[in-house]
Amino acid sequence: MDGVRLLSHRPSVLYKVEHLATEPAAGDIAVEGLLLAGPGWDDRLRTLMRALSVSERACLFAIRLADEQSLPVPAETLLDRTRTDWFPEFLSHGRMRPHFQPIIDLHSGLAYGREALMRGMLGTVELRGGELLAAAEAHDALFSFDYRARTAALEVGLPLLPPGEILFVNVDPRASLDVDSSMRTTWPVVGRLGADPSRLCLELVKPERCLDRDLLHAITAEHRKRGALVALDDLSGGPDSLACLELIKPDIAKIDTALTAGIQHSVGRRSLVKALVECAHELGAKVVAEGVERVDEFRAMAELGVDLGQGFYFGQPTEKPMAVDTRLVRPSAY
Repeated sequence: MDGVRLLSHRPSVLYKVEHLATEPAAGDIAVEGLLLAGPGWDDRLRTLMRALSVSERACLFAIRLADEQSLPVPAETLLDRTRTDWFPEFLSHGRMRPHFQPIIDLHSGLAYGREALMRGMLGTVELRGGELLAAAEAHDALFSFDYRARTAALEVGLPLLPPGEILFVNVDPRASLDVDSSMRTTWPVVGRLGADPSRLCLELVKPERCLDRDLLHAITAEHRKRGALVALDDLSGGPDSLACLELIKPDIAKIDTALTAGIQHSVGRRSLVKALVECAHELGAKVVAEGVERVDEFRAMAELGVDLGQGFYFGQPTEKPMAVDTRLVRPSAY
């Protein structure tokens, strides 16, 4: 019978789960754990998890009954693995297929570059980048996923890149074991293609999640020595985000989408973005507004001194880089 054994170092958490469950457990659950089995066990566990506090969920671990020799993992992680049980097959047989979204100069309307956004194909099913990343995290496969995604972005994107533009390629700092591993998963592909390193921008995705700041700084410095630009993703104004901005001193800083959406209606966010732009410019970085979907958002960001824009207003991700319409940034477009 399929199901899980739930464990916790806090017996009160297991007793609460037992109380919430429709079927009481047998035996001393403080020692043996709590069994949750039978058809729909995963749906029942999700319902139970929603009834627990954040701290209680963090203390609840699980072992799949079909593999009781494995080590306990957080119950939320096991549920994520169950929900994404297709991911191991995707890593073995799926296909990475990058799409390219333009990054536009807010003054000229010309394309500054393209970001390679990952899509996956498993048979006839298309998987978005967020789905793939969440599945990689659940299955402890960040290194394999990051390597494959970056390789696909470089191999497909560099030959397609329009003249004079920059290719933005995502790098998850958590997937780097050391400086050498980050170099090995990037530069052999660039060398094999004979690409100009100065047309490559490595975009650090949520670098604040990398706890080893010395390693983050060393990785950034080594990529720069090879000639690449460095971008900082999801700049939000939080203390960790600002610390990474000052540590890395990126060539390009990208304003978080959450600050862009509806910014024309928010005095507070406009003040925050203006301050972030001034800070980034002082450190020598160009600023990109991500998630621009409406003309009013574009206008507000341009007025705040943002240099570049990215979002559906300027163009959706496509398999091949598409021509951009410079009229989108002219006064007649308002």
